[in-house]
Amino acid sequence: MKRPAGAERLAGDTWYVPALTNSGFVEGLCIDTGPEYEAYADADVDTLVVTHGHADHFAAASELRKSGTRVLAARDDARLIENPEVNIRGMFSWARPGDLMVTKLFKGEPCVVDGLLENLEDPRARAILTSGHTLGHHAVLTKDGVLFSGDALYQKALWDRHPLPYAIDPQLVANSLRAIDALDFEVLVPGHGEPCSHEEASAHIAHHIERITEIENFILDELVREHTTEEAIAAVSRKVGLSDNPAGYWLAVTTVKGYLGDMLGRGDLEFFVRDHSGRWRRTPAT
Repeated sequence: MKRPAGAERLAGDTWYVPALTNSGFVEGLCIDTGPEYEAYADADVDTLVVTHGHADHFAAASELRKSGTRVLAARDDARLIENPEVNIRGMFSWARPGDLMVTKLFKGEPCVVDGLLENLEDPRARAILTSGHTLGHHAVLTKDGVLFSGDALYQKALWDRHPLPYAIDPQLVANSLRAIDALDFEVLVPGHGEPCSHEEASAHIAHHIERITEIENFILDELVREHTTEEAIAAVSRKVGLSDNPAGYWLAVTTVKGYLGDMLGRGDLEFFVRDHSGRWRRTPAT
């Protein structure tokens, strides 16, 4: 069986292809794709499992499908793969943003999804729901004990380059990370970063959860004084050191709103509207 170009063995029949987005390969089943179709063009790929609906994880899906590969994704993310415009519109409250405002990670070639990960029954690998980065995000555990975690986990080094990881629900991210740590795996391959042992992954998981908690605590301290939604987004962005980049700003908008929504649901924050602006403040009992 021919493997993708540049594939490196991790354990048993499980290989990975290091790239801007890491991908996996086990006996004809591919997990995500890197940015270049050429790496997979001559490989024997019968099934592609996409961990989530961001274009950097299904960049070669359409071309693979043309060659006969079956494409699988979660129910909640399949629509993002079949129509990436949904993701873009969702970030902009369903209005149409200009190209300046859209990250390239959300711009991709649409691809028909042939089946759902929720129905995956395959001896080569199983899919585990790890919501938070997206609603339908899944990790994939191969028969050889290698876990491909997609974007559920940001290793420590990645936090230095991306200090506010995109998440629609940071609390779901933390819950998914705890679930990942409880799984029986030997090696973890993140979507972006380096393969690591379970012990190393546990340290990265603890760091990721700690950073989520730090951001929540900052928001609580900051919202002792009333903030508009825009002021809250700006405060968090300054705190973590984001640059003034239009596309990065819109990623921050979604992520900070995710924090605010989580904390509102837990009763830590209050939300109200005054002078036609949404406003937030810490609840008195918090």
